[in-house]
Amino acid sequence: MTGITCKRIYRFGQEYGEFKVRVRRMLGEYLGPPNPVVVFNDADRSIAFLTERLVPAASTKRPLVMLLFSNPHPLSIRQGMFLSPNRRNRENPFWSAMKEAGWLEIAEEKPTPERLANICLKASYKGPFTLAFYCYYAFPTDSPRDIRMIFGEKYFSERIEPEASGEFRQSVEQSYASAVVTFNKEIFNLVSGHQIRRYVDDLKKGRLIQGQIKGIVRDIPVFLTYPTGWRYDTNYMQLRKASLDEIRIAISSKVDTPDTEGNPSETHQRIRRTRP
Repeated sequence: MTGITCKRIYRFGQEYGEFKVRVRRMLGEYLGPPNPVVVFNDADRSIAFLTERLVPAASTKRPLVMLLFSNPHPLSIRQGMFLSPNRRNRENPFWSAMKEAGWLEIAEEKPTPERLANICLKASYKGPFTLAFYCYYAFPTDSPRDIRMIFGEKYFSERIEPEASGEFRQSVEQSYASAVVTFNKEIFNLVSGHQIRRYVDDLKKGRLIQGQIKGIVRDIPVFLTYPTGWRYDTNYMQLRKASLDEIRIAISSKVDTPDTEGNPSETHQRIRRTRP
């Protein structure tokens, strides 16, 4: 377990047995050794689980940007770092896209997840920002939609969602983040005062999708880009890089208007000219 992993507990009433069955069915492979991600306590009808959050301990002169994800993936928790390699040991394209877009340059070639966590905690990488990694929902699943499937709409809406909303707003204010970048449309709509429906086509056209974090005192912009594992285009890496370029430039220029429409950059224009 690394310094970014912590334990949380959900306590239940009569519904405990039903939730336990669903967790076993959907997360069974993560319940055993060496590092069980979820542990049941039948005596007090509770489920303890590991979650992850990375706020750099080092102080830098760079502005802090919060990278906002939906919820932890249990495989990444086991490996000790956000967006760890998949079961085939294939690197998540998030890291190469961030590097290509000038956000995050790490001197080491393919560091282990544990080493990568340490680098990010110390902010010992090149880039214009200090990066915090944050999950909106704490409970780990293979897919964000699995949380509702496990706990049902009632427990989700009465406990999980309000808790996630309150903790996020508290965290984003206390961290003094200059901006938030999310990779999930549903999460963007939960935290932004400006709601969107379709967005991938807009991103491909080079438009900047932006809003303002709602429910807090400070004006903090939030941006939406492609999902971390998005590969659904021949030029997916160029498109992802171009979107991150747009966001990096907007944050660096202190763009804080909630307008979601932006002009295509030269990078996007070049991509469109080379598309088959």
